[in-house]
Amino acid sequence: MYKKLEIIERAILLNPQYIQAFREKLKITQSKLAKESGISQSHLSMLEKGKRQATKLIATAVTLGLLKCFSSNNVEDPIIELLDTLSLLKFEDTFADFVYEIIEKGDKRYLRMIEGCPVLIISKENLLNEMKNRLKVIDVESIELSRGKIRVLGKHLDNKHVEIFLDCSDVRRLEKKFMKKTGKKVIIQVFPKEEVPPIYSTNKDCIIIHCW
Repeated sequence: MYKKLEIIERAILLNPQYIQAFREKLKITQSKLAKESGISQSHLSMLEKGKRQATKLIATAVTLGLLKCFSSNNVEDPIIELLDTLSLLKFEDTFADFVYEIIEKGDKRYLRMIEGCPVLIISKENLLNEMKNRLKVIDVESIELSRGKIRVLGKHLDNKHVEIFLDCSDVRRLEKKFMKKTGKKVIIQVFPKEEVPPIYSTNKDCIIIHCW
């Protein structure tokens, strides 16, 4: 159990802005988390905005605060819930890095120009291979795409199965990460192969990312 908590603590220590993502994904208010963590709401707000660095003590306090919030909501295994959420956030960050590299390098395997705008078309197979190589928090085993949604199956470091599910709200958050990373406006569309519009000339399940 303690090793799992340390994974969460380290993530918060290295990137305090994850705190807000944890809260929003898990539907916890800033005031409630601040109270359960034993720190002021203003301090927590500055951490979330990247205006203050987290210390080991603060990262531990926030992690325990998240667990307390979960306990009050009768969640069966709050530590696993936190790890699953961390896996989701790490998947998003890793995906954003991948997209940024495609744009920076002008990688023609994925990049097309359609009506004067760059469009990235990433097949399910290519995304799976990239995530397998890049994502260290979990061992990705498969990726499934349906209209507007992404489902990732894999295993945590302790060999327990994990499912990452990105719904429409998660995809919108992912768009914001792409925009921050690339400096461009971004729209993400997820298509199973039977629904891909002819303009994209692909017959595979794919993620289509428009940048302008």
